Amino acid sequence: MIGAGFAGLLAARALADHFGQVTLLERDTITDDAAFRRGTPQSHHAHYLLERGALTLEALLPGLRGDLTTAGVPVQDFGEAMRFFLPSGWTPLTTTGIGVQSLSRPFLEQQIRRRVLALPNVTLTDGFRVDGLVSHGPEPTSIRGVRGHLDGTRKEIGADLVVVAAGRGPQLSTWLTTAGFSPPRERSVDAQVAYTTRLFEGHPEDGWTARGVLAYAPHAHRACGIVAVEHGRCLVTLAGAAGEKCPVDDTGFQSFAESLPDTFAADYLKTHRPLTSARRFVDHGNRWRLLHRERTWPSGLVAVGDALCLFNPIYGQGLTVAALQAQALAAWLERHESTRQFQRRAARIIRIPWLMATSSDLAWTTKRTQVLPRAAHWYLGRLINRIPHDLDLYRRFARVQHMRTSPMALLAPTVLAKALRPQPIPPAQVAP
Repeated sequence: MIGAGFAGLLAARALADHFGQVTLLERDTITDDAAFRRGTPQSHHAHYLLERGALTLEALLPGLRGDLTTAGVPVQDFGEAMRFFLPSGWTPLTTTGIGVQSLSRPFLEQQIRRRVLALPNVTLTDGFRVDGLVSHGPEPTSIRGVRGHLDGTRKEIGADLVVVAAGRGPQLSTWLTTAGFSPPRERSVDAQVAYTTRLFEGHPEDGWTARGVLAYAPHAHRACGIVAVEHGRCLVTLAGAAGEKCPVDDTGFQSFAESLPDTFAADYLKTHRPLTSARRFVDHGNRWRLLHRERTWPSGLVAVGDALCLFNPIYGQGLTVAALQAQALAAWLERHESTRQFQRRAARIIRIPWLMATSSDLAWTTKRTQVLPRAAHWYLGRLINRIPHDLDLYRRFARVQHMRTSPMALLAPTVLAKALRPQPIPPAQVAP
């Protein structure tokens, strides 16, 4: 198991029911606290676990939700705890039946790691730098282990199955090429999004767990989110799309917040004490390694998480997709199918979140896009503009967003009729 982050830990949990020994290899040094790790630079920023992801985590690790609640992270209704500013106004305050918990990624990983490493057949070797895959035979068709370095000493570790959850970098493609396999084909959509985040002391006085302003192509380039996390703190993330970047200095950070169409972020910054300096993360867009389309795929090797597919973090899909892949890994092992079959299973999990993310992000690109993505973006925009004025539509949309319902629910005749009606006037155009 390469990688002991979110995807790697959950994959290890799935493997533990089917193998006598599961070894997690991690390049970073792992401590028992909820520390940020160099290998996950995006973990400094606000993360969002969709309800389907939370329920999948609970299935993989029963009792996790209760433990998080005991630790001070209660389950709340999405529509009552979180609101977002859209081009036509705020999402309505309403009960949705969708349960969410608001916490930082390092804290969530800490809770998962403690449970997974408590399993008797799971061990962690940190500080291990994987250099490549060990293939079998002069014309490789299978992977039988990994090679790398630990404390300056070269190591080779054999394995019946190697699971790559090595994160966002190009390692998998490099390892495959070095082992004699073709580099996988990729599909990418880059909205040129940059996130700048700072940790503050104190939750918002108005009681909200999360508030955000969403960017939306082609005109709304700036976005923000204030997310209440564990220990009475808040993550404030200011983001820009299409190449815009929030400054990391105090004055620039405040000025960027003041440029947003609502004052809640700027007001919060003025009245709360920062606990860290601002950190910027430049996202390189949605990128899908199309392993399921490879004509030949080695036995003994599968990939999950960001090593397989990256999503624009603003949509909060990555953690949920990784959890679903871990669940699929367990089902795949029960069926004794080929590794290629697993990559096809993983691709089916990715397909709909990918469509939802890229149909919006393609609108930021300067290249001419195909008709279907343009139509999807147009239709999505029509629905989003109606959400602040339609409780039923918002509840439907929220269930699709949280992957509890198929996107086909947004193509029901009643929803189509709403999308085709004259659009509401955006707040900036409403007379006082």
